[in-house]
Amino acid sequence: MPRLTPITERTQLSGESLNAFDSIVESRGRINGPQSMHMYVPDIARCSIELSDVLLYKSGLSAHDVELAILVSAREMDCEYVWASHTNSGIKAGVRLEAIEIIGEFKNLDNLTEDEAVIVQYGREVLGSHKVDQATFDRVLARHGESGTIAIGALMGYYAMLSCTLIGTAMEPANQYHPLPKR
Repeated sequence: MPRLTPITERTQLSGESLNAFDSIVESRGRINGPQSMHMYVPDIARCSIELSDVLLYKSGLSAHDVELAILVSAREMDCEYVWASHTNSGIKAGVRLEAIEIIGEFKNLDNLTEDEAVIVQYGREVLGSHKVDQATFDRVLARHGESGTIAIGALMGYYAMLSCTLIGTAMEPANQYHPLPKR
């Protein structure tokens, strides 16, 4: 049970908060879990959605790479909500079940493709050990270029931010189709 009441209905708000609510519903069709908490600070909710749109749809990353980076971020942050929300999205975007298992269980990267391994290793380093080896950075840069490298890091950071909100407010995922493995 969440620690705060999710704000998912327009009737829960008044004043300027309604503008943020309406813009999110216009963009997404509804208020999702993270946004239901961000609505406690409507400007955060509005900016978060704008950043999300850029990262997900305008960063130049493929849907596969976006979902892979999100799953790495969810795993590194131990965020069950993001993991549950994005395992199915990842599969739809072409992320292999084996890759999801490797990420979820912190397994060796040998059975990943080079494209998968680059993103997973980068995420493990930037979010897990909080430093990135030059060789890892060079691999990401060679595969994704300067803008792609920045987009991958920003995407992982964005989902780390969402994870902080979700973990802090004890939001639980509705779907546990692929539960996050325990550490």
